[in-house]
Amino acid sequence: MTIEYENIAVKLGGKDILTGTTLRSHENQIVGIVGANGCGKSTLIKTTFGIVPYHNGSIRIDGRSIREYSPRDLASMIGYVGQDATCAFDFSVTDVVAMGLYARKEKNRQHKKEIVAAALRELGIERFADRSIQRLSGGERKMVFIARAVAQGADMFILDEPTNHLDISHQLFVMDYLKNSGKTTLMVIHDLRLATHYCDYLYVMADGVTYAEGPPLEVLSCDNVRHVFGVHGYAGRSTQGVLDFSLFECGELGCISDIIEEHQSHEDTRDLRR
Repeated sequence: MTIEYENIAVKLGGKDILTGTTLRSHENQIVGIVGANGCGKSTLIKTTFGIVPYHNGSIRIDGRSIREYSPRDLASMIGYVGQDATCAFDFSVTDVVAMGLYARKEKNRQHKKEIVAAALRELGIERFADRSIQRLSGGERKMVFIARAVAQGADMFILDEPTNHLDISHQLFVMDYLKNSGKTTLMVIHDLRLATHYCDYLYVMADGVTYAEGPPLEVLSCDNVRHVFGVHGYAGRSTQGVLDFSLFECGELGCISDIIEEHQSHEDTRDLRR
């Protein structure tokens, strides 16, 4: 299963947020969307479910317009986890995860309990089963919402900052889980180290459009990172051959010295003003 966004345009409050964004998931791979704050990453994801309307372009699942699917159909195909980790109601963790069964055709109550228990177990949060969702930390709630998406049994995950609120151990746990699941996954992600290491393909967004796309090693070049994020860094391999992102470097001789010289220049100017 794949989802494709073609020339998506969104205007909110009279401001153009997306001006013609085109990207697609890759079957059984993790595709990441990165970019500076405010470039439209989360907005694009939200158009999938009608949370944010789009006034131009098209969204297709396996070549069929998304507008031909009912909300229940979409829930049966896509496990969605948003960026927000709040919950307004005092449900138990088991009740929240069980909401993921909405679109499943399974009617056997005992089997439903087993699905929920399995999702809690897979995310390592079975100890929270009877706890109130409101008594959990933001990171713990995020794990519950991911478990709810797992309980949906969908073939695709769409995730908006899945590692948000999580400590480093749980960030790696979640990314390992998604990688090993083999599901088609499309995610918005801020952490460029995680994006480089785990994503098979990246879309770099800037100013409401796709600025670059390709494998992390290709698109997170020094020039692209400097243009989009305004910092020095690049994706590469460590001495052990591990995919990683290096900040404050660009892989080209003189890049670090440029930063130092620029900093010293500002300091010299400040000294003169004194």
